[in-house]
Amino acid sequence: MSDELRAQRKALADFGSFAFRCQDLDALLTRAAELVSTALDIKLVKVLEHRPEHHDFLLRAGVNWAPGVVGNATMADHTQSPAGHALLTGEPVVSRDIAQETRFSIPHLLLRHGVRSMVNVIIVGEDEPFGVLEVDAQEQNDFDEDEIDFLHTYANLLALAVERIRRQEEVNKRAREQSVLARELSHRVRNVLGLVQALASQTAVEGRSAEEYRDAFKGRLQALSKAEVLVFDDDSDAADPQQIAEVILAPHRGARSEKIVISGPAVRLPARKGRMLGLALHELATNAAKYGALAASGGSVELKWAVNEDADPPLFLLTWEERGGPKVAQPDQNGFGTMLLEGVVGSEMEGESEIEYHPEGVIYRLSAPLG
Repeated sequence: MSDELRAQRKALADFGSFAFRCQDLDALLTRAAELVSTALDIKLVKVLEHRPEHHDFLLRAGVNWAPGVVGNATMADHTQSPAGHALLTGEPVVSRDIAQETRFSIPHLLLRHGVRSMVNVIIVGEDEPFGVLEVDAQEQNDFDEDEIDFLHTYANLLALAVERIRRQEEVNKRAREQSVLARELSHRVRNVLGLVQALASQTAVEGRSAEEYRDAFKGRLQALSKAEVLVFDDDSDAADPQQIAEVILAPHRGARSEKIVISGPAVRLPARKGRMLGLALHELATNAAKYGALAASGGSVELKWAVNEDADPPLFLLTWEERGGPKVAQPDQNGFGTMLLEGVVGSEMEGESEIEYHPEGVIYRLSAPLG
């Protein structure tokens, strides 16, 4: 057995052993290039990762290239590129003397490194090729069939190792996502149960029948539930104020949409803040239907929000303004609804909130950071 064949067999064995243990794709690709360089006694070797979305190859790993090349240099993936031709045909591309090459445009990177001969071999993949393994000789090299067969076999082994690591990374990613989801769900359930407990203990009992208490408590729970469903149905785990307002206020608008005018720019609130916004809107609408603008035939409400981009972080600014209802007076004492609107909602949304009792109607203001 020749020394060249022994070196190639050793490279395959060593790489197989390393690939079995390796969990990092960049380390795998770099080791692959190192072993090929040693086996063929050729200084420059690289692994090109195909990026279809960019229509190019990224020089993902390699040995003995100038500083800054690995991880940054790119090459075209069209048929005029040696690597591109190998990718499209699935066959090794051999250029024994690039000075005489007429089939391709030789990348400037190779000329700058004094490359005279090269071989490109495709690295296949389960769904689509990963890229190309390229050997670049700085002396003219004839590259016999044994060397080309070795590179082809080596590239196939590399493809299997790449696929294994990619699958493992996907499994690990899903496991992390499940863990995060479980923690978030647990946290969210605790928050919701805490709110339910507060609603149950602080919804006023005095002066109410069991049916009135039940209706008040049920209304608040339904508002909380609707806001929660909207958040859960959104894969981004964020809340849309427009959607929350439309759903929570729908029973009070009836057939007259102008009764409650809703306006504001597209905004995404974190789930917890969206939940509290839904609860606040339910409380405002319930109070307005009993004592305020929505209790009068000509009454109306304007709900609007804006974003103060100049603040750091940007602020979500919401205003609820009632008009055309009974004359309003400051209440003698604050009930749970007022406590909820002024204290709980502002605190839970990490912002500030206030209720103003003007004779012509209630105005509620809320400001909270978007983040």
